Amino acid sequence: PAEANMICKKCGRKYDDDMPKCLWCSAPNEGPDNAPETVTQTSDEQLSAFNQEEPENVVRGKSAIFWTKIVIVLGVITGILSEFAIIVVKPYLESSVNKAAIQPTMFLGTAFAFLFYLFLVFVFCCVLLVAAFKSCRWLYNTVKMLRKFTTTTFSPVAAALCTLIPGLCGLSVYYIFKDVLDRQEKMLSSRKAKFVAPAPGMLKWIIMLSVVGIIPSVGYEQIALRILSLALIVSAAVVYIKVMTVIIENEKTLSIIRERELLERKVDEILAQRGKQ
Repeated sequence: PAEANMICKKCGRKYDDDMPKCLWCSAPNEGPDNAPETVTQTSDEQLSAFNQEEPENVVRGKSAIFWTKIVIVLGVITGILSEFAIIVVKPYLESSVNKAAIQPTMFLGTAFAFLFYLFLVFVFCCVLLVAAFKSCRWLYNTVKMLRKFTTTTFSPVAAALCTLIPGLCGLSVYYIFKDVLDRQEKMLSSRKAKFVAPAPGMLKWIIMLSVVGIIPSVGYEQIALRILSLALIVSAAVVYIKVMTVIIENEKTLSIIRERELLERKVDEILAQRGKQ
């Protein structure tokens, strides 16, 4: 068989000069005269050759982060307007319970303002469902892709569903994210690739803020406790996004490595078949 002495101008890999295109990136064979004399690439440069398009699940993760940010903004606005809605509705609720009380007059502007608040709550719930769906879909595929390298504590379906359990989602997210990050670190370290780690203690903040955010709801009649609960839940969501960003970055590197390994395996099979001819 011919020697692999043709160097691709696009990715810098060697392949047989009698082949019509590069086995690695499918660039056309432009002839040995156009090939550079010496081409050296580090592993990071080789990874960048496959990094022209982001992996599909990385795009899903960024979309989930975008919708989660919208949820945070709408959640804060809805939470603040809820306090005004309580002030407006409370006299009418008290009069309906106490028949002796004087029925307050409902002004047209007040009615429209309350209807707008209900519409905002409806929009918030719709956006929340979209963000939850996108986050679960991303996490499902993240664990599924990671299982191509190693085993995981949670299955893809279990990981996605556990994050939806009311009151326990913070605890579930902590253990799922911790398992994913630990295994990402092992896989990237074994392949001598860069592992991006979250800030120390950031994972613990998710579970702490989620649990503490529920406690003020015991005294939900106090406005200060309601505002405190909202602030803690928003803080937990912000930390969730930061950890999610780290996982996505590592997942991107793993996806590129897997693509490269599959290409190398394919090239080896083709060269082995050519060697037998």
